[in-house]
Amino acid sequence: MAPEKARPKSDPCDVVIVGARCAGAPLGMLLARRGYAVEIVDRNAPGSDTLSTHWIRWPGVQQLRAWGLVPALEKTGCPPIVSASLDFEGYVVAGGPRAGGAEAATYAPRRTALDALLVAEARAQGARLRERFAVTGLVVDDGRVVGVRGTGPDGAAELRARVVVGADGRNSTVARLVKSPVVEDRGTLARSLYGYWSGVAERGVRVVFRGRRGISLWPTNDALTVVSLVFPPEEAPGPGRSAQAGFYASSLREVPEVEQALVGAELVSTPRAAAVRNARRRAHGPGWVLAGDAGHHKDPVSAQGISDAFADAAVLADALHAGLSGSAGLDEALAGYTATRDAQRLEAFAYTCEQAELRPFGADFLDDLARTAADEQAAQAFLNTFVGCDAPSDAGWLGDSH
Repeated sequence: MAPEKARPKSDPCDVVIVGARCAGAPLGMLLARRGYAVEIVDRNAPGSDTLSTHWIRWPGVQQLRAWGLVPALEKTGCPPIVSASLDFEGYVVAGGPRAGGAEAATYAPRRTALDALLVAEARAQGARLRERFAVTGLVVDDGRVVGVRGTGPDGAAELRARVVVGADGRNSTVARLVKSPVVEDRGTLARSLYGYWSGVAERGVRVVFRGRRGISLWPTNDALTVVSLVFPPEEAPGPGRSAQAGFYASSLREVPEVEQALVGAELVSTPRAAAVRNARRRAHGPGWVLAGDAGHHKDPVSAQGISDAFADAAVLADALHAGLSGSAGLDEALAGYTATRDAQRLEAFAYTCEQAELRPFGADFLDDLARTAADEQAAQAFLNTFVGCDAPSDAGWLGDSH
């Protein structure tokens, strides 16, 4: 057997980031801004589509604003969302969320636009990008990860770095290669289908719950509206696009308020299916760390994935700066990131899993909701919590809806 051909080696860099989406691209941007040598690799081209909840909740918007990227997001044609209508079994709370006395605009961009924007900013700050590069292995020295091996358009290559970041989604190759253990697994609790519609008149967000199904309408890029259906796994249609499309269409028609909202509108895409496992992994080890869905993913019913990825990027950038600059030990800094991530996520993880069970709403909750809808101040607090301006405990409803 002929010996394996030697892989070309790049000059060592500070950080290799695997994954160029909502966690990896902002992390690369933030580290490059601080002067670190960063190489981002992704198996896809920048701006390729991916399954997504679309919505960036208020904390994520604030993060984008801090990075100076909200104007660029709006230039993609993604409209700001400044009103919401939340309908629970016919009890409706509607209005405009507010933060600090001003309207709290959120956004629901297509990932084709958002991810391309984030990658472009990372590259503008000096991060290098290898697209269509698939990681196939790790470089390990004395038990410590010191790089990755993979193949791209130019063939096989070996990339060495002081730290390897897995930001490559819930099916993370990095997590698999480092054998990161799952520390909590609630399984798949709900399923969803979503499609893009043209001609929807309403420009705010509308969420409607009926029985054990939830339907959401979000304005997005290209004058389209993404319409999402979430339902229990046991109600899933048979295999095949035709069965899924039929189930999706009939489920929307069964809710008069949704059918009315879609009068004159046209479905312009084949509905896409998603079923997300609720699980979190150990987030770091010798020379490696996980960010975004690679380390922690949960059902899209709470629509927190993009905002959580942004938060991971910000916290991890600070931790890596401390470890790489020598102001803290690298392993100590990564452990600090993990502790912060868990503190930020555990309550939302539990809440999301509860909501993903899609249990019917209790009579007490619906009675409270009726009173909330009739009280302007209470309704405002409810909407503020929905978009993330206020913490769930501030409104006291998120954990008590069933």
